[in-house]
Amino acid sequence: MFLRKCSVKLFVRNGLNRLASDRQVYGSLGLGLILRLVALGVVGSLPLRNEAPGYFRMALQLLHHESFSPYWPPGVPYLLLGFQKLFGESILVARATMLPVYVGFSMALYLMVKEVSTRGAANLAVLIFAVYPPYVRFSLNPSTEYPAAACLMAIVYLGVVNARRPSFVRAAALGFFLGALALIRSSSLLLVVLGPLYLLLKTRRIRMTLVTLGVSLILIGSWEWKACTMTGRFVMINESSWEDFYFGNNPLTPLYRTWPEGLAEVGFPDELKKTLREVRSRLPEEREPWYRAMALRYIASRPDLFLLRTFNRFRAYFGFPIHVGEPVIQRFHVSQARSLIGLGLTLLDACFYWPIMTLAILFLFNFPNSILKTDYLVAMLGTALLYAMPYWVSMSQPRYNFPVVPLFAVLAVLFIDSWVERSRAEVFEPLLHSVKRKRALLFVLAFFVYIQIEWLLVGYRIIR
Repeated sequence: MFLRKCSVKLFVRNGLNRLASDRQVYGSLGLGLILRLVALGVVGSLPLRNEAPGYFRMALQLLHHESFSPYWPPGVPYLLLGFQKLFGESILVARATMLPVYVGFSMALYLMVKEVSTRGAANLAVLIFAVYPPYVRFSLNPSTEYPAAACLMAIVYLGVVNARRPSFVRAAALGFFLGALALIRSSSLLLVVLGPLYLLLKTRRIRMTLVTLGVSLILIGSWEWKACTMTGRFVMINESSWEDFYFGNNPLTPLYRTWPEGLAEVGFPDELKKTLREVRSRLPEEREPWYRAMALRYIASRPDLFLLRTFNRFRAYFGFPIHVGEPVIQRFHVSQARSLIGLGLTLLDACFYWPIMTLAILFLFNFPNSILKTDYLVAMLGTALLYAMPYWVSMSQPRYNFPVVPLFAVLAVLFIDSWVERSRAEVFEPLLHSVKRKRALLFVLAFFVYIQIEWLLVGYRIIR
């Protein structure tokens, strides 16, 4: 057994040594791009699904200077707009737009891990997300997942680096990514306020903090001016936020599954879908106040159920994606409910997601003995928390954790790097000397396993 453990550690150490080259990141990026280009060749012109058609239509409206009521947040449509101007208005172009975003995300991930650990660990992180199935799949889908992940990683990297090595250029870049994230997912507005506040507390430089806040507000304000010009009224980035809040907080919302499956609200009671159809027939300026008033009134009347749903949303958020094989099944005409493609992708997702989260948990319980600085850990976990909280009070499912999983992956590769370079006693010293810490670790791991089993049972019922 001892020899087996030593051989595993030696194998991992040799792998990290091979990944330590400064050119390895380009090899991993090349592999990731090849996989995505092959997949793009298979699904490139297939119809878009879920929210993606809405972003695509909004980009075309912006391209043709049409006036419209902004139901969707504008970040992804503006990204599509730039590529549509250059390469045309096809679905293939819309899907290919996510490839540069993947490259940007990977470089931000590389810089972040390299900042807190070794080049080998940084290259390992990039390699993982080059082949991680959902991060291949969503790099072909013009939706918010990848742009949000790229912005979130850039925000954490620029925040921790600027806190230690202040720079007005980095402060402006941080403001840009904060503003861009808010325009990609308006639920991230809290980060626009607390991001500059974190910078102020760490640097004590008011002017630099104002640069960060000012750039993000200019970006958001430019869109607000555009939205007000088109609609003649104030719109807080987009109109769907309060509708989502109402989805997750009304008397007919299921206690666990608080999100709709697709735009048809599959899985929601017929009475709720009828109410939604009636409300959507009203003018846009009437819908948002109605959603807000009804949701808040219901929460005030049943705070117990709101807390229960919030706890359920928290658990659902940390599940793993269950696939039905789309968009590949559209090409091969395979039944979604029995798709071996979907089953295979789901198993592959679990093989990546579970080790990442487990290693991240192990790292957190041994953090006092790690090389990671406390303020770096606070920045990563704080950003992940602030990003996730709006989903816990609105509607939640595993797909929404896509942008924060890479932050936990940073902790996972840090644990691996520490494990191969140090003895077992050194790595696990905090656990070895604290019975309470051991029990807490076992509780957290057991709770994580419970979340996965619960979600697997619920997810199976969804796709059956």
